[in-house]
Amino acid sequence: MELELRAITEEELAPFLRTFHAVFGGVVDDRDLARARRRLEPERCFVAIDRSGEVVATAGAHSFTMALPGGGEVGAAGITLVAVRADHRRRGVLTALLRRLLDQARERGEAVAALWASETPIYGRFGFGPAIPTVELTLDRAHADLAVHGPVEEVELVDTAAARTAFPVLRDEVLGVRAGLLRRPEAFWDDLLDPEAAPPPGAGPLQLALLPGRGYAIYRLEPEWTAGAPTATVRVQELHASDTPAAAALWRFVTDVDLASTTVAGRRPVDDPVLAMLVDQGRARVAVDWALQVRLLEPVPALTARRYAAEDTLHLDVVDACVPERSARFELAVAGGKASCVRTERAADLQLDVRALSTVYLGGVRTTQLLAGGQAVERVPGAASRLDRLLATPLAPWHEFMF
Repeated sequence: MELELRAITEEELAPFLRTFHAVFGGVVDDRDLARARRRLEPERCFVAIDRSGEVVATAGAHSFTMALPGGGEVGAAGITLVAVRADHRRRGVLTALLRRLLDQARERGEAVAALWASETPIYGRFGFGPAIPTVELTLDRAHADLAVHGPVEEVELVDTAAARTAFPVLRDEVLGVRAGLLRRPEAFWDDLLDPEAAPPPGAGPLQLALLPGRGYAIYRLEPEWTAGAPTATVRVQELHASDTPAAAALWRFVTDVDLASTTVAGRRPVDDPVLAMLVDQGRARVAVDWALQVRLLEPVPALTARRYAAEDTLHLDVVDACVPERSARFELAVAGGKASCVRTERAADLQLDVRALSTVYLGGVRTTQLLAGGQAVERVPGAASRLDRLLATPLAPWHEFMF
């Protein structure tokens, strides 16, 4: 079936959004459309249109920057709103749209792309790997005592205006120490802190807790009563802190809410400090949550932009099945924490595909694990361990907001 693939105009945003929501059983209302107009860049939103003029598939990208190990940042394409109508699946439409998006991102100088995948296997074949694992923490109020004390008495609930001023500054400070975080654009902050936004079913209004100059928490209370006793759940949307006592204060604040028996925080870093603070760590329930999928678009600028934990020279044979002409062998030479990366014809120490390299790029997944799982091949014994030593980071990479 003949299809036209192209970027949309501002006037075509509504049919673009309607098609995406319809594929997943949703409908578009005025608030959805207003939010999309604030966030989306029409020139980065692509559609497939059939002969009758109907939009049958969508895919878009946000313009982000990603924090890297060592404190730098790199341009990142945040892939979003990917959908193909049921009567056009398995015809190469998704492949064509993603190729357009990724080619455009390279042309814009973005070294990486990232996405949240509701169906992860779909995107592995396009080179995306689970580079930033996250966990969901469930803490019972009765067993949430912390071994570290913080100034919980200084935490205050603030209004939207105060949060809009303070929260972005505090989160930006975390970008300097946590690789993987995407810098949040202004429109995303406006939507996150919108006091008029309808809460999820069964949840109360947004609560904005600020520890001035040191951290913040965003949460909602989900009221519930069981056998005549209050058993509400505190649902933490975000919690950032600049130091250990500040983190302790904010966690104490969100685990000691009146009428609540449980606090749940999703998309947390796998090494969240609160797990080490708990007096009774065995009572915490830790579950695998969404992983941010990352793809290296340009290995050379991506690998040279970040900093490294050791010194070594490795030759990496990187296979890109999605874009075969971009498969290449690279020499990664690290000295003094900085790397040079060039194409080479020298014999490879390690062979892996671009998905595997993207997975380990931020230091959140070990190359040796991928090697044991058959996703890498050592041409020189010990090469996987050597790459892990180079990529090691003091803190696990993390990203928390969806897009």
